[in-house]
Amino acid sequence: MTAKAKITITIDRDLIEAAEAAVESGKARSVSDYINGAVRDRAERHARSRQWLDHKLAEMRSSDPGAFDAAGRRAAAALGIDPAELDEQPGQARPGAA
Repeated sequence: MTAKAKITITIDRDLIEAAEAAVESGKARSVSDYINGAVRDRAERHARSRQWLDHKLAEMRSSDPGAFDAAGRRAAAALGIDPAELDEQPGQARPGAA
């Protein structure tokens, strides 16, 4: 089990109600469990998207460097990531990444 940390957050009431309903129906052990799962799903989806992007950009980098630069800037803007990260090779550790 991953170590847990206690935090305080503000969340929309309808989302709290959805979490509480999931607990009441047995789909989640607790509201914390429900929210933890949602955050984990989002983080994993982002990681998969980043892996796909790295792969596609590597393909483009090798086939058309000019198009790579333009597509990299558009992709970085769409994903909200630092365009400098696109200068790295796929699989290469990014600064600050664990």
